[in-house]
Amino acid sequence: MGASVTLLLYSVSLCLVAAVVHGLRSWQRLRHIPGPPLAALSALWLTRKSLTGTYHHHLRHVAEKYGPLARIGPNELLSTDPDVLRMMSAARSPYTKGLFYGSGRLTPGEDNIVSLRDNKAHKALRAKMGPAYGGKENEGFGFGAGIDRQILALTALIDAKYLSDATNYRPVQFFEKVSFFTLDVIGDISFGGAFGYLSQDKDLYQYNQINEESMPLVTLMSTLPGLAQMLYKWPFTMLLPKEGDKVGFGRLMGLVNSVVDKRLAYDAKPQHDMMQAFINSGMTRSELTQQVFVQIIAGTVSTTTAICMTLLCLVTNISAYTTLRGEIDSAISAGKLSSPVTEPEAKTMPYLQAVIKEGLRCYPPVLGLGSKQVPKGGDVINGFHVPEGTQIGMNFFGLMRREDIWGPDADLFRPERWLEADADQLKKMNMVADLNFGFGKYSCLGKPIAMMELNKIFIELLRRYDFTLINSQTPMRTWSAIFWSVSDFWLRITKRTSATKA
Repeated sequence: MGASVTLLLYSVSLCLVAAVVHGLRSWQRLRHIPGPPLAALSALWLTRKSLTGTYHHHLRHVAEKYGPLARIGPNELLSTDPDVLRMMSAARSPYTKGLFYGSGRLTPGEDNIVSLRDNKAHKALRAKMGPAYGGKENEGFGFGAGIDRQILALTALIDAKYLSDATNYRPVQFFEKVSFFTLDVIGDISFGGAFGYLSQDKDLYQYNQINEESMPLVTLMSTLPGLAQMLYKWPFTMLLPKEGDKVGFGRLMGLVNSVVDKRLAYDAKPQHDMMQAFINSGMTRSELTQQVFVQIIAGTVSTTTAICMTLLCLVTNISAYTTLRGEIDSAISAGKLSSPVTEPEAKTMPYLQAVIKEGLRCYPPVLGLGSKQVPKGGDVINGFHVPEGTQIGMNFFGLMRREDIWGPDADLFRPERWLEADADQLKKMNMVADLNFGFGKYSCLGKPIAMMELNKIFIELLRRYDFTLINSQTPMRTWSAIFWSVSDFWLRITKRTSATKA
């Protein structure tokens, strides 16, 4: 018995010594780079901050206190330098996706364009995806036509159920309705038909509810990559969404798999939508299903956030709100806007373009670190030697609030900054703001779709309606992680009384 206890104590001691040695080695390799002291010792500092719901503020504070390159974990750094972010993602950069991207795997054993870390495989898959995002094969079901159909479906829903007046008060949780819109847009342009969220005015399969509830877990996996690897192994795989589920992402998996199988059948007739373009480019069944999943998640959450955050900025800034509405009214009166508006028409409106850029700047839709891995031989960044294998995360929110780039009023939603800047400053601002959509080999292929939605939606909403916040003290509840999680964005919507016709 005594020998057994001695052996147990000896084993425990060895484990503790090994843990201490590992911790010291981890601390040693990046000890010369400033950051929160506790972050250098354990991943728990970053994990704890990521679960507060104000992740973006913590990362911004780190950059403001410690500089453009700061340590936020034993092997993790945070960059708020736009030149560094572009360098890591450049087409010929030796940097690769970091461990962070493991949290982007949606089904065990299958990678998608987000989770795929191998540079050659990633490049090959992007090449297959390119034609679909170019829209060249989507005639008849093009991006513009599909977006227009869903804008009309959204406005029809508002007109039927959510218009208030002097005698009727019909508050609407607008983030939910916009999420229905973006989901149906993806269904329309990807499958040639909307999912039905707007027509049924319902969170089908509890998709939004379950996604919101799962956000803390996804965030946790992004800061603890080992957890993600463990979760995709038995028996934990039994807890993941799966085809056959009646609700949530698993239910959509079943629907998507059914659609893919029909489209790949030997007697299937070619369609004019994104899926057909993917098929024509040689995507496998697995690649098709994974790509649709990515479109549903990344293509809807980010665009919904961009629309609602920008609208929030407008309704809380009466000057910007009335200026944009005036620009829209003047363009309609001059006969310069179709109904629905076309993207080329929208791009001729300077204040609208400034509003869209400023909204994306103030509230970047993607907040996750998106870490890149330092290549063999290491690198020198901001004067610091960074050893190979180090993970360098991107601080989008902090970057979009840097006063040396945006001015002393960086925290203020002020679209005029985009109209007042000289040519050199405007070029710099545009280059930084464009990082919201990635850069180089990691640039967002869905950007044309998102920008078309943004160019159309504000005109179509503000030409028809007036918007008022219901709770001015707490206009919405937000929880920041990889994406924004938003709820309780309650608005009162009234029909405009002006002569501008939709």
